[in-house]
Amino acid sequence: MELRQLRSLLAVEEAGSFSAAAEALDTVQSNISSHISRLEGELNTRLIDRRTGTLTEEGQIVARRSRRLLEELEEIYTDLDGLKADITGRVRLGIIATTASWLLPLLLEQLSATHPRLEIEIAEGTAASLQRRLHSGNIDLALLTTPLTIDGLTFESLYTETYVLVIGPDHPLAQQASISLYEAVQYPLIVPPSHIGFREELEAMAATRGLQLHHTAEIDGLHVVAILALAGYGSAILPSSAILSLAQAKPRLAIPIVDLNPRRVGIGRYRNRIQSAASKAVVETLLAILRSPATSLPDGISSAIRNPGRSRV
Repeated sequence: MELRQLRSLLAVEEAGSFSAAAEALDTVQSNISSHISRLEGELNTRLIDRRTGTLTEEGQIVARRSRRLLEELEEIYTDLDGLKADITGRVRLGIIATTASWLLPLLLEQLSATHPRLEIEIAEGTAASLQRRLHSGNIDLALLTTPLTIDGLTFESLYTETYVLVIGPDHPLAQQASISLYEAVQYPLIVPPSHIGFREELEAMAATRGLQLHHTAEIDGLHVVAILALAGYGSAILPSSAILSLAQAKPRLAIPIVDLNPRRVGIGRYRNRIQSAASKAVVETLLAILRSPATSLPDGISSAIRNPGRSRV
């Protein structure tokens, strides 16, 4: 089995035909056909349907493994370059929106100062979608929440954040310093749709206390939920970081819910995938940011990295 055979297979998958694959690899179609035929002979299976130019089920399995193998081989060069000079390479980082609002600027600023040749590609998504992308190899790292629902993933806590009830200035609870979940659910809530992971998280927390959520609207997007709650269209239970970008949000309009365990946010990785020097540099930078006494943590967020006294609530 040769690398050029694997590259030919991936080229056909991406381009959709032998001729387009040959053009993409700057070679002739006969070479692509020869490489694929030899690979099929070695594996004793048909990898491409010649009538449609699409991969068979077996071909898809080989292509998925081949892509990971070629990525790992590429990282060998990146890691060796990292020993010689500044760390180079590209890191694909997935991130949930609430974390991106405050931690991403700190990360990009620090990476620019310490690893200027490192390239980072950011993909925003829900915790569930980021777990799937980690498992498939579509991203290298992810900043997400627990629980992990896909086998093979690992999680390292970075910080925790309190849950708050976000309300408008005329809400009956507006003068409260803190509340319980029981008090929070006595009023109609603005919640994410039922297929969103955070909605499931809310319902599970309520169910363990024998409570039910009564909602006035379902909105996809925690940022929009926060805006509507602050405008008085209902109340919303949200993680503290969901309202950080809203300059008009006064502390008394985001009331801590004291009987809920803090939400954990951390680094998700795929256990059986070797981390490149560039990926390790991103992780080390994140840890350094959360350890540093110079990092000003937003209200409601506490570092989970060996600094038990560092928090703002």
